[in-house]
Amino acid sequence: MIKQNFLTGEYVIYSLERFKRPQSNKKNILTTPIDICPFCIENKHLAANNIYTTFNEEIRIIDNKYPILTNNDTNYGKHYVLIDTKDHYKNIIDFTDEHLFYLIKSIKEFFEILSTDKNLKYVQVFKNQGQNAGASQEHSHWQVLGLSTLPNKQKYMINALKKYEEENEKCYFCSLDYSENFVYENKDFLAFCPEDSLYCYEVNIIPKKHITNIIYLDDKMLKNLGVILKKILIKLNLMYNNLDYNICLYNGLKSQEEYHFFIQIIPRVGNLGGFEFSTGMFVNSVLPTDAAKALRNI
Repeated sequence: MIKQNFLTGEYVIYSLERFKRPQSNKKNILTTPIDICPFCIENKHLAANNIYTTFNEEIRIIDNKYPILTNNDTNYGKHYVLIDTKDHYKNIIDFTDEHLFYLIKSIKEFFEILSTDKNLKYVQVFKNQGQNAGASQEHSHWQVLGLSTLPNKQKYMINALKKYEEENEKCYFCSLDYSENFVYENKDFLAFCPEDSLYCYEVNIIPKKHITNIIYLDDKMLKNLGVILKKILIKLNLMYNNLDYNICLYNGLKSQEEYHFFIQIIPRVGNLGGFEFSTGMFVNSVLPTDAAKALRNI
Protein backbone atom coordinates (compact mmCIF):
# COMPACT_ATOMS: atom_id res chain seq x y z
CA MET A 1 0.00 0.00 0.00
CA ILE A 2 1.33 3.44 -0.98
CA LYS A 3 0.10 6.59 0.78
CA GLN A 4 1.03 10.27 0.51
CA ASN A 5 1.78 12.13 3.71
CA PHE A 6 -0.61 15.08 3.98
CA LEU A 7 1.78 17.43 5.78
CA THR A 8 4.93 16.89 3.71
CA GLY A 9 3.77 15.45 0.37
CA GLU A 10 6.24 12.56 0.76
CA TYR A 11 5.14 9.02 -0.09
CA VAL A 12 5.29 6.03 2.22
CA ILE A 13 5.03 2.35 1.31
CA TYR A 14 3.56 0.12 4.02
CA SER A 15 5.39 -3.20 3.69
CA LEU A 16 4.53 -5.45 6.63
CA GLU A 17 6.67 -8.34 5.35
CA ARG A 18 9.76 -6.15 5.62
CA PHE A 19 9.59 -6.28 9.41
CA LYS A 20 10.28 -10.03 9.21
CA ARG A 21 13.76 -9.48 7.74
CA PRO A 22 16.61 -10.82 9.88
CA GLN A 23 18.19 -7.95 11.77
CA SER A 24 21.63 -7.64 13.32
CA ASN A 25 21.48 -7.26 17.09
CA LYS A 26 24.59 -5.10 17.11
CA LYS A 27 23.90 -1.63 18.50
CA ASN A 28 26.29 1.27 18.29
CA ILE A 29 26.49 2.78 21.78
CA LEU A 30 27.63 6.38 21.92
CA THR A 31 30.02 6.99 24.80
CA THR A 32 31.74 10.20 25.84
CA PRO A 33 34.01 10.07 28.92
CA ILE A 34 32.74 12.41 31.62
CA ASP A 35 36.11 14.08 32.11
CA ILE A 36 36.08 15.41 28.52
CA CYS A 37 32.32 15.87 28.03
CA PRO A 38 31.77 19.54 27.07
CA PHE A 39 28.15 19.41 28.29
CA CYS A 40 28.97 18.39 31.86
CA ILE A 41 28.87 21.49 34.03
CA GLU A 42 32.29 20.69 35.51
CA ASN A 43 33.73 21.01 31.99
CA LYS A 44 31.88 24.11 30.83
CA HIS A 45 35.24 25.68 30.00
CA LEU A 46 35.32 23.20 27.09
CA ALA A 47 32.00 24.48 25.70
CA ALA A 48 31.07 27.67 23.87
CA ASN A 49 29.52 30.80 25.42
CA ASN A 50 26.62 30.36 27.81
CA ILE A 51 23.44 32.15 26.63
CA TYR A 52 20.69 31.05 29.02
CA THR A 53 20.50 29.20 32.37
CA THR A 54 17.59 28.02 34.50
CA PHE A 55 16.50 25.39 37.07
CA ASN A 56 19.69 25.49 39.17
CA GLU A 57 21.87 25.16 36.06
CA GLU A 58 20.23 21.84 35.13
CA ILE A 59 19.21 23.50 31.87
CA ARG A 60 21.61 25.65 29.88
CA ILE A 61 21.66 27.02 26.35
CA ILE A 62 25.06 27.62 24.81
CA ASP A 63 26.39 28.65 21.42
CA ASN A 64 27.09 25.66 19.19
CA LYS A 65 30.86 25.34 18.92
CA TYR A 66 30.50 23.84 15.44
CA PRO A 67 27.51 25.72 13.94
CA ILE A 68 25.84 24.80 10.67
CA LEU A 69 25.30 28.52 10.05
CA THR A 70 26.87 31.71 11.34
CA ASN A 71 25.48 35.23 11.70
CA ASN A 72 27.32 36.89 8.81
CA ASP A 73 25.59 38.63 5.91
CA THR A 74 25.97 35.86 3.31
CA ASN A 75 25.30 32.86 5.55
CA TYR A 76 23.03 34.20 8.29
CA GLY A 77 21.73 31.92 10.97
CA LYS A 78 22.00 31.01 14.64
CA HIS A 79 22.84 27.60 16.09
CA TYR A 80 22.61 26.73 19.78
CA VAL A 81 22.80 23.66 22.03
CA LEU A 82 20.25 23.20 24.83
CA ILE A 83 21.74 21.00 27.56
CA ASP A 84 18.79 19.60 29.50
CA THR A 85 20.49 17.99 32.50
CA LYS A 86 23.61 18.16 34.65
CA ASP A 87 23.70 14.36 34.92
CA HIS A 88 25.83 12.82 32.17
CA TYR A 89 23.78 9.61 32.11
CA LYS A 90 20.19 10.86 32.46
CA ASN A 91 17.72 11.56 29.67
CA ILE A 92 14.08 12.66 29.45
CA ILE A 93 12.55 9.47 30.84
CA ASP A 94 14.54 10.01 34.05
CA PHE A 95 13.44 13.63 34.62
CA THR A 96 10.95 14.71 37.28
CA ASP A 97 7.79 16.58 36.26
CA GLU A 98 9.33 19.80 37.59
CA HIS A 99 12.49 19.26 35.54
CA LEU A 100 10.41 18.63 32.42
CA PHE A 101 8.37 21.77 33.04
CA TYR A 102 11.49 23.93 33.12
CA LEU A 103 12.84 22.18 30.04
CA ILE A 104 9.71 22.90 27.99
CA LYS A 105 9.48 26.41 29.42
CA SER A 106 13.09 27.14 28.43
CA ILE A 107 12.29 26.08 24.85
CA LYS A 108 9.28 28.41 24.85
CA GLU A 109 11.25 31.33 26.24
CA PHE A 110 14.07 30.84 23.76
CA PHE A 111 11.55 30.83 20.91
CA GLU A 112 10.33 34.17 22.19
CA ILE A 113 13.88 35.53 22.29
CA LEU A 114 14.68 34.40 18.75
CA SER A 115 11.37 35.71 17.40
CA THR A 116 12.66 39.24 17.96
CA ASP A 117 15.41 38.68 15.35
CA LYS A 118 13.84 39.98 12.14
CA ASN A 119 16.52 38.26 10.03
CA LEU A 120 15.28 34.82 11.08
CA LYS A 121 12.43 33.33 9.03
CA TYR A 122 12.23 29.98 10.81
CA VAL A 123 13.42 28.35 14.05
CA GLN A 124 13.79 24.59 14.36
CA VAL A 125 14.17 22.84 17.71
CA PHE A 126 15.08 19.16 17.66
CA LYS A 127 16.66 16.43 19.75
CA ASN A 128 18.88 13.61 18.51
CA GLN A 129 18.91 10.88 21.15
CA GLY A 130 21.53 8.23 20.43
CA GLN A 131 24.05 7.65 17.70
CA ASN A 132 21.52 6.15 15.28
CA ALA A 133 19.54 9.37 15.58
CA GLY A 134 22.50 11.57 14.70
CA ALA A 135 23.80 12.52 18.16
CA SER A 136 27.54 13.17 18.44
CA GLN A 137 27.58 13.48 22.26
CA GLU A 138 26.26 11.03 24.85
CA HIS A 139 25.18 13.78 27.29
CA SER A 140 21.49 14.56 26.72
CA HIS A 141 20.92 17.74 24.72
CA TRP A 142 18.81 19.48 22.07
CA GLN A 143 19.69 21.80 19.21
CA VAL A 144 18.10 25.11 18.22
CA LEU A 145 18.63 26.43 14.70
CA GLY A 146 17.49 29.84 13.48
CA LEU A 147 17.32 30.13 9.68
CA SER A 148 17.11 33.14 7.40
CA THR A 149 15.09 31.11 4.89
CA LEU A 150 11.98 28.95 5.20
CA PRO A 151 12.76 25.28 4.33
CA ASN A 152 10.75 23.68 1.50
CA LYS A 153 9.24 21.11 3.87
CA GLN A 154 7.78 23.89 6.02
CA LYS A 155 6.56 25.77 2.95
CA TYR A 156 4.70 22.66 1.79
CA MET A 157 3.27 22.07 5.26
CA ILE A 158 2.03 25.66 5.62
CA ASN A 159 0.42 25.58 2.17
CA ALA A 160 -1.24 22.20 2.83
CA LEU A 161 -2.69 23.37 6.15
CA LYS A 162 -3.85 26.67 4.67
CA LYS A 163 -5.54 24.97 1.71
CA TYR A 164 -7.26 22.45 3.99
CA GLU A 165 -8.67 25.20 6.21
CA GLU A 166 -9.87 27.23 3.22
CA GLU A 167 -11.71 24.20 1.81
CA ASN A 168 -13.06 22.82 5.10
CA GLU A 169 -13.31 25.94 7.29
CA LYS A 170 -11.53 24.01 10.02
CA CYS A 171 -7.96 23.14 11.04
CA TYR A 172 -6.65 19.84 9.68
CA PHE A 173 -5.56 18.57 13.11
CA CYS A 174 -8.81 19.69 14.73
CA SER A 175 -10.77 17.71 12.10
CA LEU A 176 -9.08 14.32 12.45
CA ASP A 177 -10.69 11.25 14.00
CA TYR A 178 -8.05 9.86 16.35
CA SER A 179 -10.00 6.86 17.63
CA GLU A 180 -7.97 4.16 15.85
CA ASN A 181 -4.64 5.97 16.13
CA PHE A 182 -4.94 7.21 19.71
CA VAL A 183 -2.02 6.43 22.06
CA TYR A 184 -2.37 8.60 25.18
CA GLU A 185 -3.88 11.86 26.42
CA ASN A 186 -4.05 14.21 29.35
CA LYS A 187 -6.15 17.32 29.96
CA ASP A 188 -4.34 19.50 27.42
CA PHE A 189 -2.58 17.18 24.94
CA LEU A 190 -3.22 14.17 22.72
CA ALA A 191 -0.67 11.67 21.40
CA PHE A 192 -1.39 9.59 18.30
CA CYS A 193 0.27 7.67 15.46
CA PRO A 194 -0.45 9.61 12.24
CA GLU A 195 -2.48 7.63 9.71
CA ASP A 196 0.16 8.48 7.08
CA SER A 197 3.22 7.87 9.31
CA LEU A 198 6.50 7.80 7.43
CA TYR A 199 8.31 6.02 10.27
CA CYS A 200 7.66 2.89 12.36
CA TYR A 201 5.92 3.80 15.63
CA GLU A 202 6.03 7.53 14.84
CA VAL A 203 4.03 9.53 17.40
CA ASN A 204 2.74 13.10 17.21
CA ILE A 205 1.71 15.16 20.23
CA ILE A 206 -0.74 18.05 19.71
CA PRO A 207 -2.58 20.47 22.01
CA LYS A 208 -6.30 19.72 22.16
CA LYS A 209 -6.99 23.42 21.72
CA HIS A 210 -6.11 25.08 18.44
CA ILE A 211 -2.77 26.67 19.32
CA THR A 212 -0.37 27.72 16.58
CA ASN A 213 2.88 28.20 18.48
CA ILE A 214 4.54 27.02 21.68
CA ILE A 215 4.82 30.64 22.86
CA TYR A 216 1.04 30.63 23.47
CA LEU A 217 1.18 27.74 25.99
CA ASP A 218 0.68 28.79 29.61
CA ASP A 219 2.58 27.22 32.51
CA LYS A 220 -0.10 24.62 33.18
CA MET A 221 -0.01 23.45 29.57
CA LEU A 222 3.80 23.44 29.54
CA LYS A 223 3.76 21.08 32.52
CA ASN A 224 1.25 18.75 30.87
CA LEU A 225 3.28 18.76 27.66
CA GLY A 226 6.34 17.60 29.58
CA VAL A 227 4.32 14.86 31.27
CA ILE A 228 2.88 13.43 28.05
CA LEU A 229 6.24 13.64 26.27
CA LYS A 230 7.82 11.54 29.02
CA LYS A 231 4.92 9.04 28.98
CA ILE A 232 5.30 8.41 25.25
CA LEU A 233 9.07 8.02 25.47
CA ILE A 234 8.66 5.53 28.32
CA LYS A 235 6.22 3.50 26.22
CA LEU A 236 8.60 3.49 23.25
CA ASN A 237 11.55 2.52 25.45
CA LEU A 238 9.60 -0.36 26.95
CA MET A 239 8.97 -1.57 23.43
CA TYR A 240 12.58 -1.04 22.31
CA ASN A 241 15.16 -0.94 25.11
CA ASN A 242 17.56 2.04 24.91
CA LEU A 243 15.76 3.32 21.83
CA ASP A 244 17.40 5.99 19.70
CA TYR A 245 14.96 8.66 18.54
CA ASN A 246 14.48 12.18 17.22
CA ILE A 247 12.10 14.81 18.60
CA CYS A 248 11.09 17.68 16.30
CA LEU A 249 9.00 20.73 17.20
CA TYR A 250 6.80 22.39 14.56
CA ASN A 251 5.61 25.95 15.09
CA GLY A 252 3.52 28.23 12.96
CA LEU A 253 4.51 31.84 12.48
CA LYS A 254 2.48 34.38 14.44
CA SER A 255 0.35 35.28 11.43
CA GLN A 256 -0.51 31.67 10.51
CA GLU A 257 -3.82 30.90 12.22
CA GLU A 258 -4.27 27.68 10.23
CA TYR A 259 -1.13 26.13 11.73
CA HIS A 260 -1.41 23.75 14.71
CA PHE A 261 1.65 23.37 16.95
CA PHE A 262 2.83 19.78 17.29
CA ILE A 263 5.75 17.62 18.36
CA GLN A 264 6.90 14.67 16.25
CA ILE A 265 8.71 11.73 17.84
CA ILE A 266 10.61 9.55 15.35
CA PRO A 267 11.87 6.21 16.75
CA ARG A 268 14.94 5.05 14.86
CA VAL A 269 13.69 1.54 14.21
CA GLY A 270 15.50 0.33 11.08
CA ASN A 271 17.69 2.52 8.91
CA LEU A 272 17.09 4.67 5.87
CA GLY A 273 18.81 3.14 2.84
CA GLY A 274 19.43 3.61 -0.84
CA PHE A 275 15.76 3.30 -1.78
CA GLU A 276 14.72 6.16 0.51
CA PHE A 277 17.60 8.41 -0.56
CA SER A 278 17.18 7.72 -4.28
CA THR A 279 13.38 8.07 -4.45
CA GLY A 280 12.43 10.33 -1.53
CA MET A 281 9.88 7.65 -0.55
CA PHE A 282 9.77 5.92 2.81
CA VAL A 283 9.14 2.30 3.79
CA ASN A 284 7.14 1.70 6.98
CA SER A 285 6.80 -1.91 8.15
CA VAL A 286 4.16 -1.22 10.84
CA LEU A 287 0.65 0.06 10.10
CA PRO A 288 -0.10 3.18 12.18
CA THR A 289 -3.23 1.60 13.68
CA ASP A 290 -1.18 -1.42 14.80
CA ALA A 291 1.53 0.85 16.21
CA ALA A 292 -1.03 2.87 18.14
CA LYS A 293 -2.66 -0.26 19.56
CA ALA A 294 0.69 -1.68 20.68
CA LEU A 295 1.67 1.58 22.39
CA ARG A 296 -1.77 1.96 24.03
CA ASN A 297 -1.40 -1.49 25.57
CA ILE A 298 1.96 -0.73 27.20
